[in-house]
Amino acid sequence: MTERSSSPESDGGSRSHGDGDGDHPPARKSKRQRVRLSCLECRRRKLSCDRGFPCERCIKSGTPDRCSYESRNGEVVNACASSGIPPPFAQLDARRFGVGPGPGPGPGPSGGLSSREDHDRIRRLELELNQLKNLLSRPGGGARGSFDGSTVAATDSPSTRSRRDENLTELDGQPRLDVQECIDATTVAAGEKGELRFFRGKGFRTRYFGPHNASMAFVELTGLCPFMRETADEWLRPVILHDRKDRKRRAEDRDAAILEKQDPELEALLPAREEADALVSVYLDQFEQIHRIVHIPTFRKEYAEFWRPGGENRHGAFTALVLAMMAVASCAHTRDSLKFIGMMSNARHWAERWIKSCDLWLSRQSQKHRRLIHFQIACLLYLGKRVNTIKKKRFWTSSGALVQDGISVGLHREPSHMGGGKITVYNQEMRRRIWTTMQEFDMQASFDHGLPTLLSQLHYDTNPPRNLDDEDFDEATTTSLPPPKPAEEYTFCSFQNLTRRSLPLRLELSRLLTGPMAAEIDYDQVIRYTNDLTHEIDALPSWDMKNLQGGGGGGGEKKNPLIAYTLLHVQLRQYMIPLHQPYLKLRRQNSKYQYSEIIYYNAARDIVLLHDKLHEQGVRSLNFLREDALTTAINLCSVTMLQPRGSTNMIMINSHHTLKLIEKCIAMKEDRLLRCGNNEPWGYSIMCAALGLLEAHLGTKTAEVAKSTSAERFVNLHYRLLANQEPPPPPPPAVTPIIGLDNTPDRPKSATPFILPPSSLPTTTTAAPVDPTAAPATAWMFGAGDQAQPFNMDPSLELLGLNLNELWGESWELG
Repeated sequence: MTERSSSPESDGGSRSHGDGDGDHPPARKSKRQRVRLSCLECRRRKLSCDRGFPCERCIKSGTPDRCSYESRNGEVVNACASSGIPPPFAQLDARRFGVGPGPGPGPGPSGGLSSREDHDRIRRLELELNQLKNLLSRPGGGARGSFDGSTVAATDSPSTRSRRDENLTELDGQPRLDVQECIDATTVAAGEKGELRFFRGKGFRTRYFGPHNASMAFVELTGLCPFMRETADEWLRPVILHDRKDRKRRAEDRDAAILEKQDPELEALLPAREEADALVSVYLDQFEQIHRIVHIPTFRKEYAEFWRPGGENRHGAFTALVLAMMAVASCAHTRDSLKFIGMMSNARHWAERWIKSCDLWLSRQSQKHRRLIHFQIACLLYLGKRVNTIKKKRFWTSSGALVQDGISVGLHREPSHMGGGKITVYNQEMRRRIWTTMQEFDMQASFDHGLPTLLSQLHYDTNPPRNLDDEDFDEATTTSLPPPKPAEEYTFCSFQNLTRRSLPLRLELSRLLTGPMAAEIDYDQVIRYTNDLTHEIDALPSWDMKNLQGGGGGGGEKKNPLIAYTLLHVQLRQYMIPLHQPYLKLRRQNSKYQYSEIIYYNAARDIVLLHDKLHEQGVRSLNFLREDALTTAINLCSVTMLQPRGSTNMIMINSHHTLKLIEKCIAMKEDRLLRCGNNEPWGYSIMCAALGLLEAHLGTKTAEVAKSTSAERFVNLHYRLLANQEPPPPPPPAVTPIIGLDNTPDRPKSATPFILPPSSLPTTTTAAPVDPTAAPATAWMFGAGDQAQPFNMDPSLELLGLNLNELWGESWELG
């Protein structure tokens, strides 16, 4: 033990620090200069060096003769000597490994390391380790790596690091675009399993690519990013500095074009301030409670600036946003009177003009430099087309295009895990809201068309929007969002927050009903899905259905929980109808399918009753957004028609109630047509015919009277539209020719021909405003003693303005 402690090897380190015996003070050690390991040429160029003889960088640059090293004694040795390895290389080896002779106190011939050298070596290793940790923790450093080991230790000096960071960043501190693709191609933890994906940008100006994109190849090529950085630093620095200034100028020009440039064509379509305020209020009060597109306090602040005198604060993007918003609410707004241009209402005419103009404006915008407002306009335009029934056959493809657009910018991925903190808290929540809106658009279009949705094959991890009112956060929120409110407390985001709970089940049903095995669903599976739907319905909260003033968006909007409550229930109950429909006709062969009849009937009945409550309140948003009035009327009629006459089952006992429910559906459809126009008459004519067919089946009317009643409803609605023409139509002819409804002149006429009273025909004077909610008059059918007579109206087709016979015939063919 004593011998070991007194050995030269063990106490050499102590003596090297000047520790002697107690009689003499320790000799002061002279400070030794740190050996420079990189070649002098790489140090001059401030580049990393692999310390080869000569180094790789000097060989690639074509100057190996310039590669030289500084030895421990200060001698400069050329690393590319022509006559073998000169003796000074031994000094280089000693310099690199800390052995051999050298000036000043140091290691002896034995090759042991002094404490000073141990300390320097440990510090260097710690520095390299910290640098590796930083690279691994950065978005650009992953398990696959984007650097090579030869470039780590030689680039850690403060001067080199500062210059490198300066060359790789923009003026605002963000990475340069020419290396951003390499930096952002990264492996990101997704739970316990890593996922390779490409994401870059900030706010809504982002791009998203999957693992097989060409940009991901940068990750596979080890050392590419450092090589690009060093090449740009060495050879392209003047170009980079010039490009920075030019890119900053272009960015400023783009911002000016988006936020300052006015659009005279769009501004020419703006109505008066009073009308615009009314339409915007209808949109915010009704549609924003289900589909969250704008942040209401932020919108109201910009909207007030928009109408300031002078128009200096107007820019094309916000003008398009306001027009698209008014197009959504145009027909749903309650007016004193409605005018029609042909079969189209004036409200729908203006909505269509606004939508076409905004569509054209949006198509001219850059797809690369979009902001939140561009996605808001796109969602509003789709919503406006659905409400006003514009290009109905394109609803499914348009909603799919919205989803594809959202995926391309990464809206389907949780924003708090993406972008490396470049997406603000406000934009994170708005991205969640916009994505949920697109999801619901596509889900409903998929159900309406009976076609698959893109979402069924998509991996998404975006969190649902928080159950918060809009005044709980704004653009100034920088740290984090407040905690969400409980589901039992209604907010404007309650629908979006709760609808995500049932989305997995609805996606599974969508795959099942639109897939190849839809006709081979096992009945036990149908019952299981019905129980799952019922469980989701029972889990929905029951809010106070009274209108609550304020608290929704900071501008006095009314909280109406019934809107969200109705849609949450309807979008779940609607799946019960196609699930059980194949088993309705099997009821007579097997009594167990009576369960399907009851579920089918109850689902259709509940949907009508939910819509009727909103209709009584004057809320038309869901009636205009969906075709539930048409589909449920047909569903109720079909399931009742399958019951034999005289049956005492529940459906036949409630048949009179069923007739009233179909009447409610027809009233809701009439209200929509009297506000939008009868540009799509087949749906209404089918509903009228279905009611007449059911009445004849139940025996409440004879077949002849039921047919005449159906025709009367259709023609009567048409005359009500003609009564409010602008300008009024020409006076009717003195004599009305008798032409059969089926356009067959030799058809036998009824024994009691029906004559239109003069009051029912349009006149040259302006008619009084028509109450759209009033039920169609049926006094024509009744004579003395209120005995029903067959409807035998033979009007002039020119007077009606269109070929009713052709429309009615096409409707029956479509049915």
